[in-house]
Amino acid sequence: MAGVNTGEKTKKHILVVDANAVDRFSTCILLQRFGYYIFTASTPEDAVEFMSVSRPSAIVADAGKAVLHLLSGIKKDPRFSNIPLILLSSSDTALEDHRNRGGRIAAYLRKPIRVEEFYWILQSVIEKMQRRNIRIPTHLAAALEDKFAADSGFVSDLSEKGMFFHSLEPRPLNTHIPISVEILGRTILLEAVVLYSTVAEDGSFNKPGMGMKFEKISPMDRDLIKTFILDQVREGLSRQRYYNC
Repeated sequence: MAGVNTGEKTKKHILVVDANAVDRFSTCILLQRFGYYIFTASTPEDAVEFMSVSRPSAIVADAGKAVLHLLSGIKKDPRFSNIPLILLSSSDTALEDHRNRGGRIAAYLRKPIRVEEFYWILQSVIEKMQRRNIRIPTHLAAALEDKFAADSGFVSDLSEKGMFFHSLEPRPLNTHIPISVEILGRTILLEAVVLYSTVAEDGSFNKPGMGMKFEKISPMDRDLIKTFILDQVREGLSRQRYYNC
């Protein structure tokens, strides 16, 4: 059926390589907020060893001198030669040195990382269907009411331009639906259109519901959503708890 997606999008795995535990943690938090699975290594040797077991979709590495060893290990192994490498550094000189050396570097980023720039680079480097606006996993109470029936649920993915609404009764493709979303203590009223739907099937982990694009929303409410998303992405960057990073 047109507009129905019966498979969950597979999350990408990203390997973070950084000897600095605080910087490594900060990078992890951003990537997790973007919806990626993260693995980490504190040394290039550990990174190469990890890649021999599990091939990441991309590598995000500090651009210190040790990264040259990582590059050498990658180039020698044809399994890894096409993995995108994003270099980070607080030193413009270090980044410029790597640019001058050439090689297979997908992108260069200055620390501290700028959230939106990092997101856009990841989209361009590893995603086939690229998003311009940051999309984050979340859990916001929401409700919609149309000619079919009232439906209460929650929003599990949110961007400045759209969302995924959990529902056991997805509406038809291109249906325009009034919806309310609870966010930061306010109720946002908007209208969205159904772009696709997913259905739960036996033996699958599909999230039943609808991917929806905002059609009618006030500029104030759109700004509120953008602020909420950026706050969620930045949350935890100053914490010293390491979770699984």
